[in-house]
Amino acid sequence: MAQMKADAKERCPGASLEQRLRELEEQIRVLDMFIENATDAIQISDRNLVTVRINRAYEKLTGIQREELVGVPVEELVRSCLISESCGAIVARTKKPCTIVQTFSRTGRSAHVSCNPVFDEAGNIEFFICNDRDLDEISSLQSELQEIKVLNDRYLSELENLKAQMPNWGELIVEDKAMLKALDLASRVAKVDSTTLLLGETGVGKDEVARFIHRNSSRAEHPLISVNCGAITESLFESEFFGHESYAFTGAGSKSRAGLFEVADHGTMFLDEIGELSLNMQTKLLHVLQSKSFIRVGGTKPIQMDVRIIAATNCDLETMVREKRFREDLFYRLNVVPIHIPPLRERRNDIIPLAQHFLDYYNGKNGCHKRLSPDTCLALIEYNWAGNVRQLKNAIEQAMIMTDGNVIEPENLPVNVVRKSISFKEPQGDIGLNEFLERMELRYLNAYYQKYGSVREAAKRLKMSSTTFLRHRTALMEKYGDTDF
Repeated sequence: MAQMKADAKERCPGASLEQRLRELEEQIRVLDMFIENATDAIQISDRNLVTVRINRAYEKLTGIQREELVGVPVEELVRSCLISESCGAIVARTKKPCTIVQTFSRTGRSAHVSCNPVFDEAGNIEFFICNDRDLDEISSLQSELQEIKVLNDRYLSELENLKAQMPNWGELIVEDKAMLKALDLASRVAKVDSTTLLLGETGVGKDEVARFIHRNSSRAEHPLISVNCGAITESLFESEFFGHESYAFTGAGSKSRAGLFEVADHGTMFLDEIGELSLNMQTKLLHVLQSKSFIRVGGTKPIQMDVRIIAATNCDLETMVREKRFREDLFYRLNVVPIHIPPLRERRNDIIPLAQHFLDYYNGKNGCHKRLSPDTCLALIEYNWAGNVRQLKNAIEQAMIMTDGNVIEPENLPVNVVRKSISFKEPQGDIGLNEFLERMELRYLNAYYQKYGSVREAAKRLKMSSTTFLRHRTALMEKYGDTDF
């Protein structure tokens, strides 16, 4: 440091001398901080292989204190059996970087030592810089990596087993375990004719699950008739569902007309938004489900039907039953096998695959080649998606329109998605700042890992080493399990 200050005086005469000295002192402080806080053990020797600097990690690894080492030739450490071999001596002979395995008698530990020469302007070696990495730590990380690979393989196997049981996926994009469990139940229901009630928020994909059940049922070769019960008025209910005979009412015309139940015969009828039916319409529907027959408007002859019923609602039907807004007997008739479709915020592993699916669709439709940036993927994962899959599809379509180039950035997403995805999320319960930050770190590490599919690629995108990525992610997963607050 004294020599550096002297050099500074020669280079910076006059009024700027003190300022230059302060700058040099700050540079030295920062350099010291980097060396002392480095994870690797660092040992620096001069051209004569005399140690000039070590850091705390080196003291811990070797058991040798810096006052014992600084100013001492490295070869003397070898003669004293404190270290097994001098990597710097090899570099001095070859003038090339060298890597060896070195052992330390005081701690009994071994290290992977890499030594690099630093040359002066004349081409002579001026310093030897050695980085030591604890082999025990490397071995531990390898074991952790192997455990993670085994766990990952097990999860992939479970997913493949679930998918193998659901041969006809159609347009379903599913990666999250929560949704796979729902589809597992749906696949079992598809094999029988039991009436099924699909429960879930608006936009979660209840209609897609209904199609999935129909495609994988024995009725797949027959019609699937979808009816939005919220759009059926009470005056048209009977004519729409049961059909009518000629001249059954004003405007009916001279031809009889088959109703939806006739059209769906031997197939499946999907009654979406079943909670929107009035009590009067519920009574008529219940009678048909019980008797498995109906009479056309203006007719007298009962018509038998063979229709499998799948109903869906975003309403709490049990509450509606208690409030006398939904018939209890109809509820139990429909609620033979209830299947809850989780909202998108509870199956976050589906968000990016779904977004990519919609993006591929709009790319093909519009002749584009746009893609999602990593920051956009994180924004999509962080958002709560009150409108579920339908809202996600609309957001991707809007982002396609708003993006001039081929990369969709967060600012191209709808304003509400961007604002809410980057807004502060207050932790629930008794959670401190450190835990909150660690949980957020784990969430982002997982998001990058899921996006890029490997530790190496995810670490590269985050500008960190694979070892550091793996160590942090493993430790945080052991500590917190998942990333939910």
